[in-house]
Amino acid sequence: MKKLLLYFAAPALLLGAFFLLSSNSTTPLSTVESDEATEAEFVGSAACAACHQTKYDDWVASGHPYKFTIITGGVAPTYPAEAVNFQDQYMDSLGDGSHTWSDIGGVIGGYGWKARFVGTDGHIVGTAGSAFSTGLGHNQMNFFGGEDHGWVDYHPGDEKIYNYGCFKCHTTGGDTASSWLAGVDGLGTFTEGGVGCEGCHGPGSDHASSMSADDIDLVYEFAHLDNSIGGLERYGTVQTPDPEGDDVNFLCGTCHNRGYTNKIDASGGFVKHHEQWDEMASSLHMESGLTCITCHDPHKRVIWDGEGIIKNCGECHSAQVATVNHGVGATCLDCHMPYAAKSGTTRGGSGFKGDVRSHLLAITPDTASMFIADGSAVRDDDERKASLSPAY
Repeated sequence: MKKLLLYFAAPALLLGAFFLLSSNSTTPLSTVESDEATEAEFVGSAACAACHQTKYDDWVASGHPYKFTIITGGVAPTYPAEAVNFQDQYMDSLGDGSHTWSDIGGVIGGYGWKARFVGTDGHIVGTAGSAFSTGLGHNQMNFFGGEDHGWVDYHPGDEKIYNYGCFKCHTTGGDTASSWLAGVDGLGTFTEGGVGCEGCHGPGSDHASSMSADDIDLVYEFAHLDNSIGGLERYGTVQTPDPEGDDVNFLCGTCHNRGYTNKIDASGGFVKHHEQWDEMASSLHMESGLTCITCHDPHKRVIWDGEGIIKNCGECHSAQVATVNHGVGATCLDCHMPYAAKSGTTRGGSGFKGDVRSHLLAITPDTASMFIADGSAVRDDDERKASLSPAY
């Protein structure tokens, strides 16, 4: 794979990356190298299907392609048949119920968990500055709330413009230049809505032409330059990808994290969503060498009876499985990966069940809170390491 110097087109990104690196690295930004095929061009996921049909079909049935969908011609988005998402009544319930798909520039999510809507003015509908009324306060649909209780009021007092800062992890080939939405300047653009094949493997034009494995990256760690160049922090040490290697944890972690630091953010008694890196970084599993793809097939879904889990707990922890005495039929996941994180809403009536499984894995069996005093982060100190409470 050809080496290429990484340059930043946007001064703001360069400055931000400098501050991230300056205290943790002696390598100047201008000489950071990678083995990534960054001189190649993006060709789109559909081009990959010509040779990789099975992988493509698995990906189409997963959640990654639907992280962001552009709306064109006032036509509603479509999702796989198994996705329960209430899209047939989105426009009847969004805001005051007077909207049509012609008012919408794109949908964030919609495959599971939740959906938000970007208006043709570039604002997330119902947030401060949005040209579109939310009337009843309905601007986010939480799927586990159901058709009657899923609609909530998302950040009505905050301006939420759907620009590069938001969509860089929702799309493929993101760039701060230009604008993805006609008539709205300065949003930035991308080559494909959703996380496509090239979002993880890098631009594919060279590979599509040569059909050589040498011309595509198995793991394209630099998919999000401003995220990855600064590194991800683990126990006070900044982790950066090996330019000669395939650091899958780093690739996944550039989006499945929240603060790029040890602190695991929380709110309302739940871990915040997209913190799988933060949680795994505090666990012995990552320390022992497990990667995201040890347990996950990244092309497949993990919900709606998908086959995205390729290794279960018992394959490594056979002794624990053999000696478990839980007569109530509790599984490993019930206690070690409960729904202690929340993306959209809680599930059930207990109030202790979120909608995302935690990746903390460890349990501290006492009555103390797993969060710090103000509830803004998971507690992680000498007396109590980051771990789950039995309450979940």
